[in-house]
Amino acid sequence: MVYIPSSTYRVQLSPQFTLRDLKNILPYLRDLGISTIYAAPFFTARPGSEHGYDVTDPHQINPEVGTMEELQEIAEELKAHGMGWLQDIVPNHMAFHPNNAWLMDVLEKGQKSRYYTFFDVNFSHTDFKGQLMVPFLGEPLEEVVKQGQLNITFDELGFRLNYFDNVYPISIDSYTFLLEHLAERLTSSDGKTQLAEQVQKLEQLMAQDTLEPNDWKQAKQALHQTVQERKELQQGIAAVLQGINDDSTAMQELLGQQYYILTHWQETEKQINYRRFFTVNDLICTAMEREEVFTHYHQFIKELCMRQLVQGLRVDHVDGLFDPDKYLTQLRELAGEQVYLVVEKILEGEENMPDYWPIQGNSGYDFLAWVSNLYTDAEGERKLTQVYRRLVPEAPLDYEGLVYEKKLLILENYMQGELQNLLRLLRDSELLPASSEDKNWHHALATLLASFPVYRIYGHAFPLQSEAMEVVEKAFAIAHEKATDVKAELEHLRTLFESGDQDSEARRRDKLYFVMRSQQFTGPLAAKGVEDTTFYNYNRLLALNEVGNSPDVFNLDRRDFHERMQYRMQTYPNSINATATHDTKRGEGSRMRLQVLSELPEEWEKNAKDWMQLARQHSKENGPTANDLYFILQTLVGVMPIDGRVDDTLVERVQEYLVKAFREAKANTNWSEPNEAYETATKDLVKKLLQEDEAFMASFRPFFRKAAHFGWLYSLCQTLLKTTCPGVPDVYQGCELWDFSLVDPDNRRPVDYEQRRQFLQEMKANEQSEDLLEQLLSSPTDARVKLYLLHQVLHLRKEQKSLFDQGDYIPLQLKGKHSKQAMAFARRYENNWCIVVVPRLLTDIISENDLPLGEQVWDDTSVKLPADAPQVWQQLFGGQQVQAKQAIPLAEIFKSFPVALLTSTKL
Repeated sequence: MVYIPSSTYRVQLSPQFTLRDLKNILPYLRDLGISTIYAAPFFTARPGSEHGYDVTDPHQINPEVGTMEELQEIAEELKAHGMGWLQDIVPNHMAFHPNNAWLMDVLEKGQKSRYYTFFDVNFSHTDFKGQLMVPFLGEPLEEVVKQGQLNITFDELGFRLNYFDNVYPISIDSYTFLLEHLAERLTSSDGKTQLAEQVQKLEQLMAQDTLEPNDWKQAKQALHQTVQERKELQQGIAAVLQGINDDSTAMQELLGQQYYILTHWQETEKQINYRRFFTVNDLICTAMEREEVFTHYHQFIKELCMRQLVQGLRVDHVDGLFDPDKYLTQLRELAGEQVYLVVEKILEGEENMPDYWPIQGNSGYDFLAWVSNLYTDAEGERKLTQVYRRLVPEAPLDYEGLVYEKKLLILENYMQGELQNLLRLLRDSELLPASSEDKNWHHALATLLASFPVYRIYGHAFPLQSEAMEVVEKAFAIAHEKATDVKAELEHLRTLFESGDQDSEARRRDKLYFVMRSQQFTGPLAAKGVEDTTFYNYNRLLALNEVGNSPDVFNLDRRDFHERMQYRMQTYPNSINATATHDTKRGEGSRMRLQVLSELPEEWEKNAKDWMQLARQHSKENGPTANDLYFILQTLVGVMPIDGRVDDTLVERVQEYLVKAFREAKANTNWSEPNEAYETATKDLVKKLLQEDEAFMASFRPFFRKAAHFGWLYSLCQTLLKTTCPGVPDVYQGCELWDFSLVDPDNRRPVDYEQRRQFLQEMKANEQSEDLLEQLLSSPTDARVKLYLLHQVLHLRKEQKSLFDQGDYIPLQLKGKHSKQAMAFARRYENNWCIVVVPRLLTDIISENDLPLGEQVWDDTSVKLPADAPQVWQQLFGGQQVQAKQAIPLAEIFKSFPVALLTSTKL
């Protein structure tokens, strides 16, 4: 039977938060009601990695994080308490770093390396002559050599090339070159004899088809030992290396003998011969579609599953793989049927996950978007669009057009090499007419890639599935609309997505390879063009600019939300329900607060207009544009703690965030060529607004308090929905209290677990107190009320696991004056029931100082019960009993708490 968590808790393991630290908080997490630890990658990563996605060795735990013994101890403790472990794995890429022994083996041995086929490298790329691009120089190679920034050294690891902190191996072929130069300098016969013996051993090894890492390592150590034993050899090698290091011509000659070529880091924006993660040079992708790569890479992962040290796996960036269908089938077979398996998958619009994948679901970005859009007022869309247009006259209002524009920007300026590689693939496979010119094909292919409405399609055989072909047709329809001048070229490209009757087996194979290969780039293009560019340019309502969501999907009505939950029950009922992740652009509390702007567009416009005028007084030159200023104001509304307190730490967090955000926007500054004057002016403005301009803060605080009040109420609703809707609720580290964090690295700040533990202990000690709920609601600033809600529901989920894992999802009708201001549903499994009721769109019926409680608020509004529902219910929050036959008044449901969960069994 597959392991299904009742809840997960995401931790970012790193040198700053180790396995030992995790073990210390296990009692707290257990008391909170968590069933499963959900860990960021804990495999050996580049030194100091804060996130773990830059793996250098997937065969061991990162020593900076902990040991196998510590993991074993944690596993035993988890097992003793009926808990489990969900482990994040990263099959798509590894770190391009000297600590990546597999990759360094390729750089050293070329085709003789057992890892030669492990990485997604095009060694036949005509511009690189069989060498792997190593794009980490700060200047062009010629300048680096001329300035003497490269030097060759020799030690027990052999000959190595040093460039500041980066150290790369010298190719095996260069040993003959270097040792011949050494031999020429020797005068004694003993020295020549000893050297000749070592050279002979090296040559015997080099004659082998494949050089095992340990064999070559021992040979280099033996060579080093021989050199160390004779001063003449030491002096000779020192002289040879000094001669090369001091002579740019000699250095260039040696560099030409390597299996790699050092280049300026910006060169990858024009050409590249390896696949990378998005546009990150120092993350090189694996060729996971190759059997030997899959088997070798997953050895340790398989051991973790077989030894039951982990009960689940989360696959990072599954869309980057050449064949996700095949990979997931292989992973399921390797891990076993009992392992809980989820994938990181970004869904666009109405897109659904393939329902045939052998997994339990995804990591929850879709649920995050659905809850967020449920709390956006549909009536505010038109009004906020007009506000945006009036306050930001240059505002980019055509969202789809902006997305297409930014995708092309990424292709032309940052992924030109990837585009050229696809075009070269078409040429080399003879899938393009031989006489045609590249210019039109370049334009047509770029247009097509930018027109894909989703991350990618799936399929590894012709004919492609109907769902995939629907996406293909839509992409080509958009492409034809965008590029009427290359109609013929687009029509030809369309033929590549199907196999014709006249196609040979080879042509059919080449077509399919192109289709699958192209889909490894549509995903990164969408991520960089949309999430990392458009989301920082289209600023109508920042709450919607989120991973898995879209500013173009403004609202989700209750009926559509219910339909999604029912569909989830039919397909992936155990998918993760996330509301915050390491990838989110802003904290879950910030998003819910910013949703309030959709209910208050007029009030927001009046205030934002005044604030923009005040801000402009502080930034005469190089100050933020109107669009960026609009972004800043929403950021300030979202990031502040509920009490509105401003300190130096908050100011610094906002400053650093805005620099990153505006570089991502690529409009007024960017990563390649930062506009330091613009960034400095932005940071200065933040400090002036928050700490020096009393007029601004006096104007800002009243509106902020109102948004913050409704924001924390909606955050409670979001938390209750996450923990009761179909799916496995996930709590991102620290988010059991309010989460007003910004994008990484801000959302990886240390968590004060001692404070959370004390809060929980105090609440448990006062559980029987009649005024506990009143105390919690009267002090929302400390967020104990959210912790209380989580604690209550997570323990209920453990006690009623079948109800939440398998229970039907039944939408409930609301009747009465304020029926639009709430949403309700029931969960039912056999004779067990629960009813969930949450308020929404409250700004019209209560003030910023009130709670949605009592008869005066809810008048005659009630929730209608199914005919076969129980008649006696118990409130989870407060424990009161409720009796009803056909309907329950909301005044009764919300009598003592702003959200409600009623159970049919006595608690």
